Amino acid sequence: MNDILKQDVFFFVTTIAVGILTIVLIVGIFYVIKILRDVKFITKKAKAGAEIISEDLSVMKEKVKKHGPKTAFLFSFFKNVYNKKTKKKGTR
Repeated sequence: MNDILKQDVFFFVTTIAVGILTIVLIVGIFYVIKILRDVKFITKKAKAGAEIISEDLSVMKEKVKKHGPKTAFLFSFFKNVYNKKTKKKGTR
């Protein structure tokens, strides 16, 4: 086989391989971006949930300080928390 023909075949095969690799990389980057967006959404939800829990715990701490360690208070507190969350969702 002629040397120039061998070079042409090599460059043709290399061009195809680089093209396929580029397409695979673009698809991979697309999926990585999609995963990162989902992670961002999940962390926002977790942060909002942590803030709600923090508020509820601070209210409970204040009421325990006020009323002392009464078990009846704890039951009413959790009942109020449950009622508040179901009213927000609208599924009462």
